[in-house]
Amino acid sequence: MLIVALLLPLLAAIAAWFLDRVVPTRHIGYIAIGALFLSAVILTISGILYRLPLQLLSMPWIHLNDFTTTLTLRFDMLNWVVSVVVLFCSVAGMIGLIHSLPYALRNYGRLIALLMLHVSIIVIGIAAQDTPLRMFAWGAAALVGGILMRLSGSLPGSNAPLISVVGGIAGAILLLVATFWRQYIPLGALPGTLIICWSLGAFLVMGLLPFHSYMSSLSSAPAILALFLIPLGIPLLGVLAFIDMAATQAPLINNSWTIVLAVLAILSAIGCATGAIGATRLRAMLGWHASTQFALIVLVAISDNRALLLGVPILLLNAIISTVMIALAIAFIEMRSNTDNLSHIRTRAKIGVAGVVLLIAVASSIGIPGTIGFIARWWVADVLLTKAPWVIIAFLICGSLQGLAWSVALASIWRRMPRGLASGNIIASAIPAWGVWLGSIILAAILFIGGIIPRFLWTLWLVPLQKRFAIDAVITPPSLPSPEQQLGLAGAALLIVIVPLLAARTRQRQTAGPNEQSTTTVPSQATAESLSLLIGIVRADWLLARAWQVLIRIGSGIQWILRLGEERYYVAGLVMGLIVIVLMLM
Repeated sequence: MLIVALLLPLLAAIAAWFLDRVVPTRHIGYIAIGALFLSAVILTISGILYRLPLQLLSMPWIHLNDFTTTLTLRFDMLNWVVSVVVLFCSVAGMIGLIHSLPYALRNYGRLIALLMLHVSIIVIGIAAQDTPLRMFAWGAAALVGGILMRLSGSLPGSNAPLISVVGGIAGAILLLVATFWRQYIPLGALPGTLIICWSLGAFLVMGLLPFHSYMSSLSSAPAILALFLIPLGIPLLGVLAFIDMAATQAPLINNSWTIVLAVLAILSAIGCATGAIGATRLRAMLGWHASTQFALIVLVAISDNRALLLGVPILLLNAIISTVMIALAIAFIEMRSNTDNLSHIRTRAKIGVAGVVLLIAVASSIGIPGTIGFIARWWVADVLLTKAPWVIIAFLICGSLQGLAWSVALASIWRRMPRGLASGNIIASAIPAWGVWLGSIILAAILFIGGIIPRFLWTLWLVPLQKRFAIDAVITPPSLPSPEQQLGLAGAALLIVIVPLLAARTRQRQTAGPNEQSTTTVPSQATAESLSLLIGIVRADWLLARAWQVLIRIGSGIQWILRLGEERYYVAGLVMGLIVIVLMLM
């Protein structure tokens, strides 16, 4: 039964590929939605009925002396939940994709087929328990993602697809080297070079310091594709790889290296949150936002083992769901306004619902009470308030910066329509507008239910997870905020956000005339410019450009040396003579 959950998306991808020119794209999309939904339901039922862990594949593959590599697919308490969430979020993303396509569109079935293949590869990468299979899935997802970006036709002449492929494969190679290297070193403290190699691979695909250019390339794709490439793509595999390192190797990491990784995570989180303030396009804000969430997960994972088991799973779940909701909202805005530029969003596009979805997702991301994000931060603070208070400070700073960035975007989306203007014409979509919000409503309900009744998360997920990773540990329930505390904090937070937005809308309503062009104020650059050093460190394009120039100069030098021997046979004879002499001396 479990194998069907992985085969259904693959079979749907094959069907979509061959039905491309036969049926309208919307019908292919319905097949994809049904396959993903059935796959998610089957995987959920299998985990409940047959108990975890679920073994799907275990086959010996490589034998090197006493070392044996096996191909293993297994769903444990962590990756089973992540896989189920990925499949259900893929359903919401596929619904959004079908909604963004015109009703009579054809010949886009192969795009849907590649998306289905990408989802299958990511689920395999999540469930893979051995390095070769995980890295194979990682590299395959990078190739498919690059093809998706190129096939969409939205990035003509751009280097973003190439950067996404090269960056994804480079991260896979770094982690492959690190994990194989770990098998051959003796027990004891991990070498610093191994820690650097392992961390660089994960930092690269998460868009952290100094590799945010990779995340920027992914977020430059249309938002509905970025949904599959960022929260449901290789960056998610990078987060899981770092969590795996922190969970299994943390006791073997020197304290100095732990401090270094924590500092890098803090700089990445604050730098990415600051980058979102300076962004004027919603897609760029999505990339900065996702990297901020991943950096905070890295910070908690490396800071304390109990915080890793208590807070990281909830932070990861919150990051996936909230980022998917943000991408869905941006995709809807792109379709209605034909742009994601904050200064060109049309007031006549009827995108207020997208603003509500965006507000809920951002509220959970920054930890507004009543959401899962708040519960995760409460539990992390309960563990680290005395051990590592700087983690709490980093959370507060990043939440404030992210709230500032998205409040400007919400003000642009919710500004009032000037009197005398009618709503613009909307292209007939493959599904009605309410259909695209069905997935977002369910995801928002999960965020609120988990935030209001967190005991279900603790009892059904975190307790079994801690028993799996910390068998001998005494599991004590964390403190929980009272309903009165949550209501008071949520009310104060909403007043801080809503009152300025209402004031801005009223002011725009009063000053805008019926014949005036609708404009909006772009985010203030003052904060971003004052912290430009952090943004430059996180997105070190200058460093990568210099490294590229050094490689070009090295290549030119090698080419010059080789030219010395062109058509000069005596040079070849001299080289052969030297080789003979060396062999004789040996």
